Amino acid sequence: MKYLLKTQIFAILLTLSWIIYLVVLAFLDQPDRALRYINSFVFGLAIFLAIIYFVLTRYLLGRNWSTLLLVLISYFLLYKPIFQEILLRITNESYGGIIKFLSISTGTVHLLATIIGMGFGILFSRPRLKN
Repeated sequence: MKYLLKTQIFAILLTLSWIIYLVVLAFLDQPDRALRYINSFVFGLAIFLAIIYFVLTRYLLGRNWSTLLLVLISYFLLYKPIFQEILLRITNESYGGIIKFLSISTGTVHLLATIIGMGFGILFSRPRLKN
């Protein structure tokens, strides 16, 4: 039960970081800000999130490959659609359009950052010894 709770907390943290990622990119995508640098921001934030996912996976979840499936399935099927709808409801129409576009165009980059960060976190974590 404790293991399942940890995976769901991690999936919620993953979703919240994705929402923050989209809001930061949408803010930077506004005219006269950093539109020409948006690709470097997308990849820079993705690398930063991959490092955060690596550290969280290594210390929070440990060395269990089923964790990757439990987190990603609950993230894609439950938390991501709910949190995205909440975000789109609280924003205005033009800002919501930017967020929708960025969620579609940067979704694969964030997915790869998630899988790489969690995969290396699981791979480089120490196996827990049972007493």
